Amino acid sequence: MKNDKNFKKEKRLVKSIGQAKTALSMLLHDSEKLNLERGISGLLDKLNNPKLDLLLDRYPDLLQEYDLEQLLSGNIEITDTKKQDIKTAGLLSCLQLLIHFCYELKENSNPDDNRFDSLRYILNSITSSQFINELLIIIVSVVGEDYYEKFQQRIQYFDFDLKKAIDLESNPELQEHIDLMVWFVLARLFLESVYTYFNNPGQNLKNMTL
Repeated sequence: MKNDKNFKKEKRLVKSIGQAKTALSMLLHDSEKLNLERGISGLLDKLNNPKLDLLLDRYPDLLQEYDLEQLLSGNIEITDTKKQDIKTAGLLSCLQLLIHFCYELKENSNPDDNRFDSLRYILNSITSSQFINELLIIIVSVVGEDYYEKFQQRIQYFDFDLKKAIDLESNPELQEHIDLMVWFVLARLFLESVYTYFNNPGQNLKNMTL
């Protein structure tokens, strides 16, 4: 996909731990958390792939057979299942879990150690740039490259600003897929924030709170 390479060269939305903490604080409010979760459901609806739903249900069992890194690589072969579907189910499962774990960290200053272990396991299984670019490929498969190019032009000068992302909803040229694209911007902001905040080598993960 030609936009994949261009996307990798875009400047990051989140450039510091302070920005990451601010973004997570906003995105993990009940209403925004619900928007992130609903966006995953909306993407699944647009993909309209019943096998993805089955894979999402099976993912806990698949994790007993394979490492998460293998499942996200797209190299695992499962009978009557496309490799891309396995990867897509893995990405969306991980996103759901990251939202859940980070919300628990925000609500509970002394979370169970298993939450930290699971969070670390996901972050160590795929890099931030890989996660975002793979998610982008899925998004572009739904909206089309021409639409995505128009959207990309609109956001190329964005800085760290949640309000600007939401204001895109009023742009008439982008109405067809605007809900999905605004969700992608927020999901990207969330992922960059999680990786920036929790992958800081100078801090002890278990001493970090939101």
